[in-house]
Order: sequence, then structure tokens, then C-alpha cells
Amino acid sequence: MEMEYAERESYKKQLLAMRSRLMRAVSDIEEAIREDIQPPGEPSNLSSHPADHAGTIDPNVALAENEAEILEQVEDALERIENGTYGRCQNCNIAIDRDRLRAIPYAAYCLLCTAELEQEDAS
Repeated sequence: MEMEYAERESYKKQLLAMRSRLMRAVSDIEEAIREDIQPPGEPSNLSSHPADHAGTIDPNVALAENEAEILEQVEDALERIENGTYGRCQNCNIAIDRDRLRAIPYAAYCLLCTAELEQEDAS
């Protein structure tokens, strides 16, 4: 079943809001990392080597990477909306279940293909 224009626009609005939130989050995390490396007012002759601050930086780096990855997936979903392939599995081309899209609006694969791809990655 093809997705109606209004439904596509609803997903687009949701994705645009996600993109905006994720862009702010990534920017905030990157700023926190910079501050962890060299806090405001810290003299530059003190150590600012990342290893000296690893306890606080590592979780922020992982979080930034995760948020950036989701942001990329959101951008890809917005592109699929524009080119008319949104809501179809990028692997098998069947319609992605609407419940899946409501939960993960940037989903690019149906559940079956997602499971297969994750199994391949685990191998």
C-alpha cells in the first residue's frame, strides 16, 4: 500500500524536528567535550591531553557518535521522502510496517531485512 501525501508530510515534519534536536544535541556534546579537554579559564600550560580527561570524554564521544549516526539516518530518511522511496525497505523494496515507522521514522529496512543485516554484521 502506497503512503499518502499527508502521511508522508507527517513523517517529514517529525523527521525535521528530530534533525533539529539531534543537531543541537551533537553541538552541545561537542562543546562539552571541548570544555572537558580545556575548561574555560584553564591556563593553556596545563595538560589538555585527551587521555588526562578520558573519564569524562569517552562517554561524551560515544554519545556524540551515536547521535551523529542517528542524525545521518534521519537525513537519509528525509532524502527518501524527497525522492519518493520513503516507507519502502531499501533492501527488498517492500513497504515498511507503519508501526515500525511510527516507532523509528528513519527506518530504512523492514524488520526481516533488519534482522538479516544485523545477523550478517554479527558474523
